[in-house]
Amino acid sequence: MPKIVSSDGSIRISGSIIHQVKELLNLATNNGQFGIKVSHIYAEGYTKQDNPYCRSFKTAKEYVGVWYQLAEYVREEFGINKVTDIQAHHIESFIEQKADLSEKSLKNISSAIGKLENVIEQKLGIDVNFGSREDGSGRWLANTLAQDRADSPERGAYESPKELIDNLSSQSHQLVAQLQHEAGLRIHEVAGIRQDSLKFWTDLAGVQHYGIEVQGKGGYERTVEVSRELYEAVKEAVTSDGRIEFKYEDYLKDLKEASALTSQQYQGSHGLRYNFAQERYDSLISEGIGHHEALKTVSEEMGHHREEITLHYLGR
Repeated sequence: MPKIVSSDGSIRISGSIIHQVKELLNLATNNGQFGIKVSHIYAEGYTKQDNPYCRSFKTAKEYVGVWYQLAEYVREEFGINKVTDIQAHHIESFIEQKADLSEKSLKNISSAIGKLENVIEQKLGIDVNFGSREDGSGRWLANTLAQDRADSPERGAYESPKELIDNLSSQSHQLVAQLQHEAGLRIHEVAGIRQDSLKFWTDLAGVQHYGIEVQGKGGYERTVEVSRELYEAVKEAVTSDGRIEFKYEDYLKDLKEASALTSQQYQGSHGLRYNFAQERYDSLISEGIGHHEALKTVSEEMGHHREEITLHYLGR
């Protein structure tokens, strides 16, 4: 089984990555002894910022929930079996899946991972790379997303999404935006597209269809149909690079600049999903499909489990 040994050899942690998190929680709480005084923290040579302790049960419960989620994610997605092997880019991938969360929740995720970093470095004496505040990498991506939420708290659709996309600075950003606008994809769904995600089929009338299989929230898989033009663009990107190469923080910055250039209110990346929902619903209604059936279709295509969520996107 994977084994973690502290730098001085006094602490040894074996077992699965989930068990490792449990042991690290024991270190962070002095085996469940909460209420550690600030004076004791200083006496041990720690500062208030880098100390490894969770001083309250409430904080420990919130933080360990994030730790377990992160551990399960990196094990399933990257085959990582030791907490100390987690790198900044693994954390960024984890956080990208949380992009829809509130400003408060995103900040809490960053703080929780920061505390995990402190426990490993201060209690075990092992250096880890969980990201840098200076470049917004690793756990700090959550802070960037939280600020992005604060900058545009009332999310909605863009007034002119196509003009916005045309003014993005790179082809990869334009492709990401097209997938959000034309297929209603979440950011982490775009980031997860690989060659085997591309699908095509012929219906009973002999018409060729093109689609992309993605994994949404809760592991829910769905195939979204796209135009042949968009399909070919995605195929070219994933064939040459293995994935669509982009950095989420840079993409958000580009969207913000393109919004200013086109005199539109910045709506974040999620605004393009609002555009998809509204345009797709209106298209179905214009084809003579009833409200409830149109709502059901849009909900399924967006990966929503509850239709009332989609109603919010429709502004109803």
